[in-house]
Amino acid sequence: MLDIMMPVMTGHEVLQCLNADGRIHTLPVIVISALSEVDDIAACIEAGAEDFLLKPFNRTLLRARVLSSLEKKFLRDQTRLELQRKQAELAEARTLQLALAPAAISIEAACGTVSIDLVLDPAREVGGDLVDHFLIGGDLLVAVLGDVSDKGAGAALMMARTCALLRGLGARPDAKALFTEPGQAMAALNAALARNNPSCMFVTMLLASLDLASGRLRYVRAGHVPPFLRYADGGIARLGEPGGVPPGVMEDARYTSHELTLAPGDQMLVITDGITEATSPDGRMFGDEGTAAWLSAPSRQTSLVSGLVAEVRRHEAGAPPSDDVAALMLSLSAPRPEPAPLLLHDQPLQPQPDEISTLVDKVMELLERRGVDHRCAHHTGLMLDELLTNLGKYGQGLDKTCGIRLWLTPVHVRIVIEDRTEAFDLRKLPAPDTGAALDARTPGGLGAHLVLTLAQRYDYASTGGLNTTTLVIARNAAANQEQQER
Repeated sequence: MLDIMMPVMTGHEVLQCLNADGRIHTLPVIVISALSEVDDIAACIEAGAEDFLLKPFNRTLLRARVLSSLEKKFLRDQTRLELQRKQAELAEARTLQLALAPAAISIEAACGTVSIDLVLDPAREVGGDLVDHFLIGGDLLVAVLGDVSDKGAGAALMMARTCALLRGLGARPDAKALFTEPGQAMAALNAALARNNPSCMFVTMLLASLDLASGRLRYVRAGHVPPFLRYADGGIARLGEPGGVPPGVMEDARYTSHELTLAPGDQMLVITDGITEATSPDGRMFGDEGTAAWLSAPSRQTSLVSGLVAEVRRHEAGAPPSDDVAALMLSLSAPRPEPAPLLLHDQPLQPQPDEISTLVDKVMELLERRGVDHRCAHHTGLMLDELLTNLGKYGQGLDKTCGIRLWLTPVHVRIVIEDRTEAFDLRKLPAPDTGAALDARTPGGLGAHLVLTLAQRYDYASTGGLNTTTLVIARNAAANQEQQER
């Protein structure tokens, strides 16, 4: 309770101090004063006072005003605490949603170096844009970008459900065949989203799959913003072919895929309408023209889409974003020159137990010295020991000597074994029944099963009497584990 006419500080000055400290919103103030001028009363109320009583005051009325102020303070405090709780929950939800977006990747493939960069920036704490990519079978790269029809928590849940369904489709036994034809994958996703969807919430989407061997890109555009394609010479095209309705609208909808082949230097940019519809203070949209100008700018030396988002934010000139923003850039560059193989020995190897053991120890020590994960180095040694032992025991031919070369890339270990014995492909052996009892199993096949399980990739070819076996294993144990689970 505060008077206006007081020594040292007036009531107005006290109110100013409470305002400056930010306490006026949590501390109710009732002014009691003999000053009856309307201007004095108005000044106190504008400064944040809860109520005003004139002297002499009525005790009963003062009690009622105090109780009323305390009740309103209690309600405001409860509202403030509830708001803080919801803000904390939404902040945690935002962190979890952003974690659904994978990291950027760069893959050395037969068609070249394939890179994906992406950004996800909800306009509110959570949003409805989604962006994802994943590998199937080691040679099919799937990329997806979508935009849920609503905003806020409901759209975020729809976004998370869509991501989970896509990852579930990618884990199916027939995933490679399904995503090689993206229209089929989109139809399966749509059937799941449209079922039990009374709110008719839908997702506009671009789903694409890239064959890492050939550079062939197949895609389906379901009601989404047409992607941009920047050719190596700087030309810009739009992939505007319709593929079908947005998933979630019609349970039995059909989808049509389209195809093109990427060349080194080509880039595909997929965005949501939060970029094209970003508005400047004078009402101008960033538009397709702004996106194409950024993509085709000669001075743009990066494939990072954060540069596009920064350009959009400059266009908005500090205004709060009105929509979620998501973007994905798929780039193909020429293959990097292959490094020279690491020197293992000068002469062809005789696959005898002593020589095999010496070589395997040397390989494992060399890999760990070069920073390869200990578990991966051990698995490489196991596979090499198994293949060379089989060659020494069962290889048909007078000359069982073999040549061995080993390459290290930033992500893989690759070993090539060449020999001139009778052709034999491990993959043609029947898989052993590892679930059967030991006395019920057919002898043999476990070594081949071990190699085919541990290797991320196993290739075999026999041409002109020369047998070539290629093993590829990731330098990181987690990547190998993910591949083996697939």
